[in-house]
Amino acid sequence: MKTTLPFLPRATHGGPQAANENIIDFSVNTNPLGPNPALMQIWREADLVGYPDPYYTAARTALAKMHLWPVNGVVLGVGASELLHRIARVFIGPDDAVYSLDAPFGEFERAVALQRGRLRVAPRQADLTAFAATLQQHFHSVVYLSNPHNPSGQLYSPAQLAPLLANTQTLVVLDEAYAPFAAVAYDWPCQPNLIRVWSPGKAHGLLGMRLAYVLAHPDTAQFLQNAQPAWAIPSATAAVLAALPDQGGFLQHTLPQVRAWANDLALALGAQPSGIHYFMLQVDDAAQTAARLLTLGIRVRNCASFGYPQHIRVATRMPEVDKVLVEALAVKRSPVNQLH
Repeated sequence: MKTTLPFLPRATHGGPQAANENIIDFSVNTNPLGPNPALMQIWREADLVGYPDPYYTAARTALAKMHLWPVNGVVLGVGASELLHRIARVFIGPDDAVYSLDAPFGEFERAVALQRGRLRVAPRQADLTAFAATLQQHFHSVVYLSNPHNPSGQLYSPAQLAPLLANTQTLVVLDEAYAPFAAVAYDWPCQPNLIRVWSPGKAHGLLGMRLAYVLAHPDTAQFLQNAQPAWAIPSATAAVLAALPDQGGFLQHTLPQVRAWANDLALALGAQPSGIHYFMLQVDDAAQTAARLLTLGIRVRNCASFGYPQHIRVATRMPEVDKVLVEALAVKRSPVNQLH
């Protein structure tokens, strides 16, 4: 059978690894105080009888108001993975130069490979002026970065990314999956070469709802809308997205507590707190440590795939559960070097 795409085996990034597994999962970066009960109720009560509004006007208008963004710049998706694949399909072609500031989310890497783009990993650094200058060599390039960074939690400000955004030939894809967990919120310019990807299910403890949307300039967003089939978003998903602006209270009540728990857990393990709900912990061998913990019924994220073979990523659960990990690791380890 003929196909225009390369065949790439799919890799899992979290969730159950086997049926009926009984695991304490520190690898999943979600709000341990979720799920948000109000959004659960909205999901259950959604009208599933007829087709949804093909333009998803209510959800897009609500999200635009929440972010002070043009309505025509809001594009809905079913999970950040779907949106990242769509971004790659629309804006990346064979042999296009694609950069990631530190290792990318695996689904974006896979999406680039399916488009036959050339992905290169560049180090994260506070001053991006020199890196931005190298991009001038390309008529067209794409730069991906998670912000806050996964797995370190390092956060760029708009001023730090200004050299990248100043090059209009560079499309910057800003993956803000964990932005709600940060104590500081940044305002970003609405310009044609910036695409912001949001997946709020993580902050609301609702990973299975696959909530996601893009904030882009309307001139850019129209191409992402063009690549989306009709009625691609289930009515229940759209109803929950439309209700997000009214759910700030849930985030304000839970996320400061979650950051405090993560801070305490990092210090208990001898790690440097990241300022959000997960952090990196230095170990002798990440693969061996993750395998050993799994035999104890504990899952952590082996960071070797991110380029850190001597680090694991840990996301806080509740304090009584966090103690299980502290006891399992038993000894304190060297602090992780922070990225500045």
